[in-house]
Amino acid sequence: MIAMSNALAPASIPASIDAMVSRTGAAPAPQGASFAAELSALTDGAAGAVTAADSAAAALAAGGGDIAAAAIARAKADVALAVASAAATRVSQAVNSLLQTQA
Repeated sequence: MIAMSNALAPASIPASIDAMVSRTGAAPAPQGASFAAELSALTDGAAGAVTAADSAAAALAAGGGDIAAAAIARAKADVALAVASAAATRVSQAVNSLLQTQA
């Protein structure tokens, strides 16, 4: 069995979905601003994961890098994109529901 360390993983890839959500000690923001900040953090985390996966793949193609680290980076990017896609779908459904109640 091959032991993997987190030292091989790019630093910009969050270790968990919870790491994509910002946690600060600041005073609570209004609900709309907080939601916008959470969506922004989600998209920034997904973009960072994709960028890190692309960098790992480019390093591997150039003859350097580690194939396991590149595969893990790509899997993390896939998960981040799936979470972002699910969030976008939920927001879209909620907006459609609100617009239907306005008619």
